Formats: sequence, C-alpha cells, structure tokens
Amino acid sequence: MPVSNLSYWHWFFRGSGGRPGFLRLLNWWLIGHICIGTILSFAVKAELQNAANTVLLPLAGIFIGLSFAWAGNAQALLQSSEMEEIARYHKGGFTEYVFVFQMAILMILVAMVLWGFAGLGIFDAHLPAAKFPKFYTLLKGALFTFSSFALRECWHVILGAQWMLLSQYEMKKARHSEGQVDKEKAIN
Repeated sequence: MPVSNLSYWHWFFRGSGGRPGFLRLLNWWLIGHICIGTILSFAVKAELQNAANTVLLPLAGIFIGLSFAWAGNAQALLQSSEMEEIARYHKGGFTEYVFVFQMAILMILVAMVLWGFAGLGIFDAHLPAAKFPKFYTLLKGALFTFSSFALRECWHVILGAQWMLLSQYEMKKARHSEGQVDKEKAIN
C-alpha cells in the first residue's frame, strides 16, 4: 500500500478507492444543519460568550466523551478478523473505516474549538453584536450549525460502532452454524 493511502488528508481530499472523504460531509443533511443553525441564531438571544459558557461547552464535553468512548470500542472492533474480512469487500477498504471515525472526531473537535473561542469572548470582543448585527447573527448561525453537525458526527460514531458490533456477531453466528453443518456432515 502506498504511504499516501495512510494519510488522513490524502483520504479526505482524494479517498481510498471510493469517493473523497469530505464528500461524506456534503450531503442533504448539511441543509438541515444550516436550517437548525439559522433558526437558533435568531431564537437564542444570548451573546455567544454566555451561550458557550452556559450550555454549549459543557455539551461539547459530553459529545467528546461519548465519541471517544465509542471510538475506543470501534478501534477494538476494527481489529477483529470479521471486520477485516468485511473491509476486503468495501470500496476503499479498511482505510475507509479508520478515517471515517477520525473525521467524525475531527468535526466534533472543530466545533468545540470554535465554541471555545466564543466562550473566551473572542468573537464578542472583536465582532460585537451591536456594531456588526448581521455578521454576528451569521457567526451565531455558523456556530450553531457546527453544533448540530457535531451532534450528528457523535451519533455517527455510535452508530458505526454498533453496526460493527452487530456485523461481527452475525459473522460469528454464521461461522458457528457453518461449523455445525460441517460436523453433522462428518458424522453422517
């Protein structure tokens, strides 16, 4: 395997046999996240610093905790022989599975860093709502969009790990039943 296939950024921009990784982010759900971000930018009257410190940074901590816990589970599952076998038949191969989880974690971290800047008051100090009301609303919308996106990616980590767990179980069950059939044939 060429070394470039082991690079996250190579996968992100070019893919690993399938489509580029960033295209996983550009789908119809993005419109939903933008709608949620827009609605919240008008509905939440609090300044970004207050919103970040009160609700969103603690919530981001929960996203990260959940994602890292499930990503650890996913790492263990990815190392199983069943997942290696499944990956052989997937366009993009094993690399695709590894980097999809990495991208989800990266998107959650990006959202947390952006809200960290808001919590530190950087946006409120340099782009106050009173002086730049339209840009401030746009910025709020972007931050809430990233929050919605982070929630989705956290859920994708959980779903991916559960899918791998169920797939591993089904493969073990199939192998076990094939083994039983082979034993019965040997006896007869």
